[in-house]
Amino acid sequence: MPRPLPHRRPTFLLVTGLVLMLVASGCSGDGGTTAADGPGEQAAGRQRPESDPADLLPDPLPDPEVAPGTCKIVVYTPPTARTPQRGELCRPATDQRDVAVTVLHGGSGVGGSYAGMRSWADRLVAEGYVAFLPEYRLFTPGTNSPIFPGPEQNVKAAVQFLRGTARAIGVSRSHLVVQGMSAGARLGAVAYTTPDDAWFAGPELWPDISDEVNGFIGFYHTYDGSMQYSSQYYGGPDDSRDQDVRDRWDKADGITNASDAAGPALFITGSRDWSLIVDHQNAFAEALRDADLEADTRVVTGGNHGFDTGTTSRLSRLGEEAASEVLRWLNEMFPQDPPREAQTTDIDLATAPDRSGEPPTTYETRRRRSTPRSGSSSTTRAPSQSSSTTTASSTTTAPVSTTTTTESTSTSSSTTTTDDVEPAGP
Repeated sequence: MPRPLPHRRPTFLLVTGLVLMLVASGCSGDGGTTAADGPGEQAAGRQRPESDPADLLPDPLPDPEVAPGTCKIVVYTPPTARTPQRGELCRPATDQRDVAVTVLHGGSGVGGSYAGMRSWADRLVAEGYVAFLPEYRLFTPGTNSPIFPGPEQNVKAAVQFLRGTARAIGVSRSHLVVQGMSAGARLGAVAYTTPDDAWFAGPELWPDISDEVNGFIGFYHTYDGSMQYSSQYYGGPDDSRDQDVRDRWDKADGITNASDAAGPALFITGSRDWSLIVDHQNAFAEALRDADLEADTRVVTGGNHGFDTGTTSRLSRLGEEAASEVLRWLNEMFPQDPPREAQTTDIDLATAPDRSGEPPTTYETRRRRSTPRSGSSSTTRAPSQSSSTTTASSTTTAPVSTTTTTESTSTSSSTTTTDDVEPAGP
């Protein structure tokens, strides 16, 4: 039941004549867009110019029937997927923007729940964004191996699901953002830097729908594939002589693969978290700027790992500070017409939970630099969807280190079962 709120391109198999006819019909009559004619109108009831011809095409997936002002649990994976995966899809009651943000929980890949991200969903929805909180495949330490790329395929399928139902939920197919927290940031970075990569193709993904991420927000994690339980996750160490193992590690390296991304990025971590995370987010941002993409980095003073975690219904005080940065960035990177304020909801910081997260712990980092094989991507990249100027902190090259950080686990009464995943991809 809905709950009230408190590398395969093109996106679809387009026929040029159909697009032209749809554009022409959309511009006829009174010259505007009706409430049923484009993204955002179902919730917002306002006119806006067409930003992407693909937004005029019918949805290829069934309407998930999420009414404005409600949240609903939906299955977002295709019928061919080995295990159906669910997520909570939330829409604002009024003044909806044409942007959807997928929020990925942390938990080291072995714990956490999408329900633990409801405080972020509430914050985003209050400012007009559609929020999607997907579960993804978790694993049990010491069991089967490899796990990669099962969870990453889940994230890609979540993006495809939003793109395939965009008209029904009132968003643009070119305004799909992924926000990852800790382990979720690692997953999101892989989806962000491997858009429509045929290496990930298979029954876990929807056919003929792009999985391109149009913007990425990463919270407190390393971005070269390093993680806890890494040898189990990838099927061996990153310097393994097995080329399949090396390929998995290389596909998971967001910094090395940054030039394949197709939109802007924002990286946030706490000043008391593992220092290598700061190095990694700076290196990632620098690599994106080298590819003519926009990237911001932020360090929250006094924040440990998971500093934004307050309660299931409220971000912490530091989390609210970070949320203001996220909302500002979203408003700049995905502007609305007419322009809107980045944040209109009054937040009482005095009553926000005064929590700063957990101290970082350690895991082994990479022993070698990634060397993705040429031709691994099957398509060329699309241009960035943003047009704003960005500012960023100074960048450094991420060093090899043997000290580390934890991946925060979202607190929630809901549970997500673990799933032993068969290897996919070459």
